[in-house]
Amino acid sequence: MTASPDNVNIAMQPNMAQQQNQMMMPQGVMVPQGLPPGLAYLGALDEVRIHQHLDVLEVMVGWERNNKYRLCNNQEQQFMYAKEDTDCCTRQFCGPARPFVMDIMDNNMQPLIRVDRPFRCQASFMWCCYLQEMDIQSPPGVSIGTVKQLWTPWKPRFEVLDSQGQQNFIIEGECCFCLPCRDIIFKVTDPKEQEIGEIIKHWGGCREILGAVNDFKVTFPAQLDVFKKALLLGAVFLIDFNYFERNRNQ
Repeated sequence: MTASPDNVNIAMQPNMAQQQNQMMMPQGVMVPQGLPPGLAYLGALDEVRIHQHLDVLEVMVGWERNNKYRLCNNQEQQFMYAKEDTDCCTRQFCGPARPFVMDIMDNNMQPLIRVDRPFRCQASFMWCCYLQEMDIQSPPGVSIGTVKQLWTPWKPRFEVLDSQGQQNFIIEGECCFCLPCRDIIFKVTDPKEQEIGEIIKHWGGCREILGAVNDFKVTFPAQLDVFKKALLLGAVFLIDFNYFERNRNQ
């Protein structure tokens, strides 16, 4: 699912910028100097809520359009905005399996993070090779790591690697991740198998049933490196497309 047309986004920008200026940086967290304001703000958070935009036109005509998301703090104040960039034919014929590039920008539309998903197999329980992966870049064009799906016969499982190929996190979902009317939890652990956070796909009720849009929350330690937080944000979009995105052309 996607959002309203681009001219609506442009009209929203002044309000977004004003809102970002009003948000206060959480106290007690050391943030590296020299970061763009949007990344600096992310560096001080311990929770990000991700809300997919409801595109009424897509719901009415069933024509798949680019996905768009709001990234908010725990007070539901938006501080980033994510927009998919995929051509029309790819969206219609490949559906949720489509390759895509998604840019994550601050409220002033300054690009901060880019996620790049190549085409891969989605039938993970049948195939043990050519599985899902995603490259995370920050700033766009500079890779900071990858998210790779690991084959398992029943549970969703991913590993998060840094730019040197070192494992930073393991993300593991539930066996019954496709059950409706409940939240779905993906646990995030470090290489020592210590749980450091969660990715939660919230049940959206009528919004999810009728609009096929999804809502997530990702938690992590506030003192975690900001680029590691960016890697976990990228993992949310891979999980969304791989397990929860619906194809309206089918």
